[in-house]
Amino acid sequence: MKKRVVSILLTGMAVLSLAACTSNGLEAASATNDNAKEAEAGTEKKEGISVYWVGKTLNNPWWISVSDFAQQTADNLGVDLTIAIPQEEVDLEKQVSMIEAAIEKKADAIVVSAASSDGVIPAIKKAREAGIKIVNFDTRISDTSVIDAFVGGDDVAGAYKAGKYICEQLGGEGEVAIITGLMEQSTGVDRHAGFMQACAEYPGIKVVAEQGAEWSSDKAADVTTNILTANPNVKAIFACNDQMAVGMVNAAKAAGKKADDLILVGYDGILDAVNMTMDGDLDAFVSLPNLDEGAMGVKLATALVMNSDYHYDREILYDCTLVTGEFVDGLTDQTIYEYAAERFPLRGLTEKGY
Repeated sequence: MKKRVVSILLTGMAVLSLAACTSNGLEAASATNDNAKEAEAGTEKKEGISVYWVGKTLNNPWWISVSDFAQQTADNLGVDLTIAIPQEEVDLEKQVSMIEAAIEKKADAIVVSAASSDGVIPAIKKAREAGIKIVNFDTRISDTSVIDAFVGGDDVAGAYKAGKYICEQLGGEGEVAIITGLMEQSTGVDRHAGFMQACAEYPGIKVVAEQGAEWSSDKAADVTTNILTANPNVKAIFACNDQMAVGMVNAAKAAGKKADDLILVGYDGILDAVNMTMDGDLDAFVSLPNLDEGAMGVKLATALVMNSDYHYDREILYDCTLVTGEFVDGLTDQTIYEYAAERFPLRGLTEKGY
């Protein structure tokens, strides 16, 4: 039963509390149902529109779920969607080639999450020069002048919540560590910044280790082992995504650490992380609105192609929510269903939990 319950929980938690923010000089708006309704109003079924959806990696189930829902959204809109995702997160060259393919195929729009916030800019500039609409999502492109809009989670605020939770659980004192992702990506930079900001508010908290694992579970396991060996008094570790959190948990178990010995927190809300939280191996994770990001990117790109005068917010930010084991344990089949249905009024639920 646990697997079925969790699969619904993941989608239900994808768009929790939503807040307005501003960042990087773009006009920002909260990711509310009003935003979604405006995008949907501009996207009546229209055949003949070609959208390329360019993700970051096939090695993370978070990206699979996002791309699946992007495809469902495109099917509902009657849009021709081409999904292109490199195998490896770090493969900027492959992602650039996918963007160039979209240009060659004369796509109407590209929805893209940057493999490198700076490195992808030249290819995106070429796409813009070719008249292609650009919707950036999840991981930012650092030059906002080359995009039409950004849709994504507020990663600074999300990681701040993770850091705040850890500091409060420790009573404001103790040694902590962070496992970072790729720092050439805005997600890596922002999640590190949010966590460090929270820790800085507690004089008794000392960050004794900051090591990168490139969003990889295997590398995070090695990094965790190194952290625990070099810092025997460390009381908590934050992994900046759930793939790394899985490796972190496995390494902590292998080192003989018990639940009371170490606070472990992840970020994203993938199935493995939720199960680990239910089992008590992971203390908490930050839930990222993956499904809604994928859907909104497609809807917004379609609306921009269909109507050059379409009014929209150039930045739509989703708040990220901290989910603890206590919260997960308090849910039942029925409350999860109601919880998900309330937050997905535009599409409702299907047998797959959407």
